[in-house]
Amino acid sequence: MHFFHINVPDSAMATLDGYILDCNLTLGQNTKRPAILVCPGGGYVYCSRAEGEPVAMGYAARGFHSFVLRYSTGREAGDFQPLKEVSWAIGYIREHAEEWNIDPDKIVSCGFSAGGHLALSSGLLAENKPNAMILGYPAASAPNFPGADFMLKLLTGKETVTDEDAARFDLVPQITKEAPPVFVVATAQDMLTTFGALPIAQRYCQLGIPYEVHIFGHGPHGYSLANETTCDGSTRYLNAAFAQWKDLSVEWLHKIFGPLSYVDKDNSKMVKYLKELGININM
Repeated sequence: MHFFHINVPDSAMATLDGYILDCNLTLGQNTKRPAILVCPGGGYVYCSRAEGEPVAMGYAARGFHSFVLRYSTGREAGDFQPLKEVSWAIGYIREHAEEWNIDPDKIVSCGFSAGGHLALSSGLLAENKPNAMILGYPAASAPNFPGADFMLKLLTGKETVTDEDAARFDLVPQITKEAPPVFVVATAQDMLTTFGALPIAQRYCQLGIPYEVHIFGHGPHGYSLANETTCDGSTRYLNAAFAQWKDLSVEWLHKIFGPLSYVDKDNSKMVKYLKELGININM
């Protein structure tokens, strides 16, 4: 795997981490792979570590190139700076698709909570849009849910938010037939399910756009992978049922994009290396 960490241009704090799988017949397969761009949550106040690298590694383990965008937060998020950054990141990944063995038509934005709001925004509002979206307990109807006021103040950079400002960040009414396919996961006990996951699913259903939604019965907001890599030592954030969502999302992506293709080829280099050492052996 090749790893890189770069600063996002024209941003005071945003960074992009890349986890590029080895794609050749020595290690793996020389197939064009999809890419997952992960946007952690954190209310646009910070970027959650539990919803960043562990998620990227989870998708890498299933054969996807993966990236983590740590976008601008706090006072740096004004004028919706994170949208500019996620659009740049998607464009940057497409620009390097040939070099990194990525299928440029199979780029997925994946976000949680406020990062889910950003990932959905990328599919609706960005100049460079993803081909599909994976949203974990997204804060999509920004003007409506409790606590949305501070998020809107950060994104607008204003102390007083107008109705026009609020409407700009209310994403569900902005979903059109051109929106990318979406996979949504949440829990029935999470308040954002009512203000995010369910309205998105209803809108997609009305418009006839491909979507899949999973609402698990129990659990708090902020589960991430809901396993040992993201629970931060708390059993409250362990849930084997909810943890199924990542593999379910992979199955869904294979339905949307088609499965990864592989070559039936013996990749063993043992005989070659033995001969280089001057050892002849029949195998």
